[in-house]
Amino acid sequence: MLIQEYFKTRKVILEKALDKYLAPSDEYPQQLHEAMRYSVFSEGKRLRPILFFATYEMLIGRKNINRLERLLSTACALELVHTASLIHDDLPSVDNSRERRGQLSCHIKFGEATAILAGDALITKAIEILTEIKNKNISLNCIQILTKAMSTRGMIGGQAVDILSAKKKININTLRYIHLKKTGALLQAAMELACIIYGAEENTSITLGNFALNLGLAYQIVDDILDEVGSFDILGKEPGGDSRNNKATYPSLIGLEKSKKMAEKLLRDSYNLIKNMKNNDVLIEFVNMIKDRLP
Repeated sequence: MLIQEYFKTRKVILEKALDKYLAPSDEYPQQLHEAMRYSVFSEGKRLRPILFFATYEMLIGRKNINRLERLLSTACALELVHTASLIHDDLPSVDNSRERRGQLSCHIKFGEATAILAGDALITKAIEILTEIKNKNISLNCIQILTKAMSTRGMIGGQAVDILSAKKKININTLRYIHLKKTGALLQAAMELACIIYGAEENTSITLGNFALNLGLAYQIVDDILDEVGSFDILGKEPGGDSRNNKATYPSLIGLEKSKKMAEKLLRDSYNLIKNMKNNDVLIEFVNMIKDRLP
């Protein structure tokens, strides 16, 4: 199966599931539900749930879209949490971004209050979805993994340090912490969730978790580079947002060339972690996709 076809087919079933889980736009309170749908169905790449699918299918040893039905609730929960984080990131008090994925940010279209509530509602909906998993041990484990990834030890913690570090001189270790938590934590959760549902050995779960963290850090470094030299068409928002918000980036700390080399090394490390695993073609494609974004 072509990789492009893999992404396309998995994205289709995910979109259908997301549509099922979210309340219709005309359900009261209409503006809140409309804002939630507007943000979720905004042409996102769906990288986290597709990474989750790909990891599970690698572990079971074959690609079979019919076997993904039991994974859809968890995949949707991942995407809802990610979307919530983007809504909150774009707020004037955080990154102050007017565009996201080539369209107006949620708070620009619906107002700040509704955007905050939409993000909160997507997070609570994600947890609600996970409670519906029939196997209650798996359900509890999935909730623990996702909430840890969101917590002060994960995505929220990284965002907090990012905000507090604005307009300050920080070192490379602090910036690494920010990116590992803001971007890496949810990618790591995608791998760990697949391992829990499959029943993988601990060593496999640790290896795949490290793969995700390297991948997430590389992805964020590439984003930092593109924020300096990229375009609206590539980013889906105006470049230069980090410098306007006085945020530290890898290029601002170590320069563009060293940033590129660091991203390339992280991608090599990611590849090396999974190169000997069977049925790893889709995971390798994730590495190549990020590599291809490097200018």
